[in-house]
Amino acid sequence: MMRLILIPVLVLIGAVFSNLSFAHKASDSFLYISSEQIRLDLAVQDMLRIDLIDVNGDGVVSWGELRATEPVFSDLLAKHIVLSHGGERCGLDIVLRGMSDHSDGPYTSWSLTSDCLSRAAVNLDYSLLFDIDPQHRALLLSNLSGEKQLSVLSPSNPSLVLGEDISPLSTAGVFLWQGVVHLLVGYDHMLFLLALLLPATRRKNLGTQAESLRRVFTDVALVVTMFTLAHSFTLIAASLGWFSLPSQPVEIAIAISISLAAFMALMDVNARLQRGLAMGVGLIHGFGFAGVLSDLLAASPLKLLALASFNVGIELAQLALVIIVLPVLYRFSFLPLYQRRVFPLASILLIASGLYMAAQRI
Repeated sequence: MMRLILIPVLVLIGAVFSNLSFAHKASDSFLYISSEQIRLDLAVQDMLRIDLIDVNGDGVVSWGELRATEPVFSDLLAKHIVLSHGGERCGLDIVLRGMSDHSDGPYTSWSLTSDCLSRAAVNLDYSLLFDIDPQHRALLLSNLSGEKQLSVLSPSNPSLVLGEDISPLSTAGVFLWQGVVHLLVGYDHMLFLLALLLPATRRKNLGTQAESLRRVFTDVALVVTMFTLAHSFTLIAASLGWFSLPSQPVEIAIAISISLAAFMALMDVNARLQRGLAMGVGLIHGFGFAGVLSDLLAASPLKLLALASFNVGIELAQLALVIIVLPVLYRFSFLPLYQRRVFPLASILLIASGLYMAAQRI
């Protein structure tokens, strides 16, 4: 029985500390497509992951280094961004155009031109950075022949047909799934949810009658609802450009929120304070959820549909996590070993995880 109880703890230790990439946001790029060109915006920070760019090894990409490595990097882009028509590969002319600003920092802007862009049913295959960051995604906004496309390319969905008439239902499905994926690969958001669940499994006196699982679910639902309402508000507001915060302070605050929630669980604060924390921190997490969406959706007529679908995807993943994890923790809560050893250890690990992530993001 002790081994069964320790499995989640060991998984948590391994998940948080075995990979430094957990402390950083997934990489993103933007593809803006017209009949004249494809504009690729790629984060300078993500370009540092490619050894070709930082010539002097100082951890900073200068404009001189970008210019010096432009031919080599253009060849790399041509290898990982492929247009084809009728089974034939299309030629691409790739030029570094300059810099652009996004919510999470400076990006390089590249112009990709091809005669194929004026044709119908051109296939786009994208694999840039997939071998370096399996969580990388390219957010695509296309306007070919009056057909608006809003989509996401990822390792599981690396290609699409440009100019294809995509139904609103398909767009909703793409962004709903991206909402699910965003939460599942967002280890900071998942760890914060776990910290919110922990207080519901604490029992001060094992000899007393335990609350029913239904009552525990009800208590947790109130806390998670506060979190949901708060992050939904800032997700929508930030994505629509009503207001914004710099990316780095938001990411640091999200990491610290894990430590704060776990500390409150360890200190056994009352339920009202827990709900207040969930709502306050939820406002910050909403900015993290919005992330790159605000940069892409500002120019899209489908932004409300994409936003709603993305948010529903987050909530479905969040609900699934609660339904799966809470009954397990509830069963463990009846065991003295859980209350005396596992619960404090899990809380301390979550506190350490949040501080570790925050330090990595500074």
